[in-house]
Amino acid sequence: MNDNLNSDPWYIVEEGFLCDNPLDPDTVFCLDNGYLKQSGNFEEYYSGVTLPGSFIAGKIKSENIDQSDLTSGNDVATDKYVNTPTWIGITVRLNEEKLDLAVWEVLNFKRTVNLHEGLLERSFEALSPKGHHIQVVVKRFLSMAESEVGAISYSIKSLNFTGRISFMPVIEGDLMLTTQNGSEPVWNVLQTKTRHDVAHLWTQTRHTDFHICTALTYEIFKNNEYLNINPIKIEKEKIAGFSVGADVKTGDTIRLYKYLSIMNSINHSRTELTELACILALEAKQKGWKKLFEEHKAAMTEKMDNSTSINADNLEG
Repeated sequence: MNDNLNSDPWYIVEEGFLCDNPLDPDTVFCLDNGYLKQSGNFEEYYSGVTLPGSFIAGKIKSENIDQSDLTSGNDVATDKYVNTPTWIGITVRLNEEKLDLAVWEVLNFKRTVNLHEGLLERSFEALSPKGHHIQVVVKRFLSMAESEVGAISYSIKSLNFTGRISFMPVIEGDLMLTTQNGSEPVWNVLQTKTRHDVAHLWTQTRHTDFHICTALTYEIFKNNEYLNINPIKIEKEKIAGFSVGADVKTGDTIRLYKYLSIMNSINHSRTELTELACILALEAKQKGWKKLFEEHKAAMTEKMDNSTSINADNLEG
């Protein structure tokens, strides 16, 4: 275990950044709402060693294939988590410089999982090779109130930078997962589509015909004021999303909220999967970060109270 990790029963805290040993924290800082599961990977681009992990629960076992022919746990699980397209990605640029914690100097790094609230929070300062200095705060949760919804708040304060800060929130379907023969992808990407306010990526497991649609939308604020700007649409073979940003000066703060919905073909009709996923993502955006998080915390509290009550009843029995 990383010596930088400190924990108590309800909080896990990492202080100090170790770019050469991120894998333990990737696992330790995992979020799970019973339907979705997300490893503690960084949202922004990271050129160092990491192990991306976005997962969904589902019954996807096929009666017609030999399980030994497939990568264990990815394509044949029954009532088990399966890898999904990566939904947390937010590429960040200061003018032409891309934020990369494996390359930039990282100061005052702290990462925390609050188990009371089901919240992952990360804060740090970063100094680019060109001397641009920023302060970053990132928050992420998987909703306990709406199990198919996830949300990210990504905030950047300029400490000495004047120029353009841009975000690229995307869904990535290039999972780099293959069958054991090393040549055949586990997933087919059926469709990527980006409209003005919502984007989606629709995928299918190659052998078991299990379908997932991930949809995203976003909001962007500068110094707490909503920015109504036209994004650049990103729609490629295995990636869907947006590029959006604003000009800042020293002291300005820019914040992106990224709202996600992730639906599967067990819970929803395949013919309606993409439409329903996009509707749910837009509904999450309409509620906004604050209301979504309040509903999530209330559901977390209710679950803990029920668990405590059941445990107490068992002890009395």
